[in-house]
Amino acid sequence: MTTTAGADDVHELLLSHVDRATVGALDDPAVVAAVVAVERLVVATGSTNPELLRDALEGRPVTGADANHLAELVEEGRGHVSAGLIRRASGQAVDAGVVNPASGGYEITTDATLLRAAVRAAQGSIDAMPYYGARYGARGSRFATTDSAWLISLAPLEPERAVHQVEWLARVLAARGMPSWLLEIHLGALVTEVRSVVGPAAGTDPEGEPAADDAEAVGSLPAAALALATTRRQHVDDDLMRTAERWVDEALGAAQPVPRTGALLAAAVADTSAGVTRDDGSLVDWLTDPSRASDTVARELREVRRRILAAAL
Repeated sequence: MTTTAGADDVHELLLSHVDRATVGALDDPAVVAAVVAVERLVVATGSTNPELLRDALEGRPVTGADANHLAELVEEGRGHVSAGLIRRASGQAVDAGVVNPASGGYEITTDATLLRAAVRAAQGSIDAMPYYGARYGARGSRFATTDSAWLISLAPLEPERAVHQVEWLARVLAARGMPSWLLEIHLGALVTEVRSVVGPAAGTDPEGEPAADDAEAVGSLPAAALALATTRRQHVDDDLMRTAERWVDEALGAAQPVPRTGALLAAAVADTSAGVTRDDGSLVDWLTDPSRASDTVARELREVRRRILAAAL
């Protein structure tokens, strides 16, 4: 727990970043934590208005936003900034542990603009796929953010090396119930976010360094996304993904455990067929668990899985 002075320092640091004006490389762990915390509020509120973000930080109502969710994000952000101040005082470097203590401290981008893009891509992907929140909760959200920031750090690598690293992450996540199709989507969102903030090179950046264009900023990330998609499509193409969704929708409608259950099942079959993971038990067992699926629902899901396997390439 922070002291009163420490709490004031944390609050002021967060407020100082609601304008989202900080650019360039960040070497202060507390500033990294503040930038991430504010950007998560941007996603949660759907606004970049500094006054609205200030309201969120100070606990005032924000129209259209979930007050409880905002309060949780603010509390978590304060904790990360507080820990960042301790890191700053002890001279510790920036790594994923700044905003995700369970991460083990792997490398993340320290460019402020790209870090914000990573947060938006991660949280946007989570919001678009309710499975993440239903299964992995706040812990999953933190890992999505730091994984996203790590992925951006791969952009400067040669395509072969970047693809190798992304395929490694895909295997890790697939074994934990996240089909590599989800990472494929995340990479696409990440590339879009980076391109939205890094335009064609012209002159210098605010620190006087040559400006990067979007091709340089996204680097090998499009190649990595394509590699995942190509591997998946060799076994489960886009048509079968859509068909699997239709099968589940027709069989269960709103009774399916999470939206897009059919696509998740198809993506897991693709991973098993491609050797990304040994089996799809982690996903299938979760979807058919009695706590979220009746016997009838579980039976229908297994039947859809059987049909996917029969139709897979």
